[in-house]
Amino acid sequence: MKIGIMNISLGNVGSVASAFRFYGHDAALVGDPAGIAGLDLIVLAGVGNFQFAARRVRETGFADALNEAVLVRKRLVLGICLGMHLFADVGREDGDNPGLGWIPGEVVRIERPAGSSLRVPHMGWNVVTPRNTDLFRRIRGGEMYFMHSYRFLPQDRSVITAVTDYGGVEIVSAVRKDNIVGVQFHPEKSQGHGLRFLRNLLEEIQ
Repeated sequence: MKIGIMNISLGNVGSVASAFRFYGHDAALVGDPAGIAGLDLIVLAGVGNFQFAARRVRETGFADALNEAVLVRKRLVLGICLGMHLFADVGREDGDNPGLGWIPGEVVRIERPAGSSLRVPHMGWNVVTPRNTDLFRRIRGGEMYFMHSYRFLPQDRSVITAVTDYGGVEIVSAVRKDNIVGVQFHPEKSQGHGLRFLRNLLEEIQ
């Protein structure tokens, strides 16, 4: 199995690679779009600013390579946190910035409900409630680790596979559209539950 993690200065790639190695899989860091060819699983991970990330994906030539691999050759892709946000049509951070457009929707800042003392960013452990259990098999009472200030709002709610309640605000914590999988939480930081999620994903392509 060939696993590649895009390495385009979006951060967090080392710990993601280590999580896959826990199950004995070598996850290569891919810094050249040509390296996407032949991968069984493409991982788009990152933390930080949507505008910067969307620009980097295009400037480095990864956008075209990703579109070919994911939309044409139907390779499995996992987006983590900012990586999932890039699936959207547009991100509203620092203006309106186009994403990859794989899952129609927008990425907006988490807004505090009126009178709420809700903290933004959403950082720490929180319960993930699956709507589709395929990728959440054997994960019971699943708390995952979050670290974000923006949330994904897909137009088609049927792609939502898990949600998280954050002080009355619904966080879309996982999405899936065919071979496109995204999570808002960080499986690589979520200990046993996060590792189990990655194992479930890997079992689809073993």
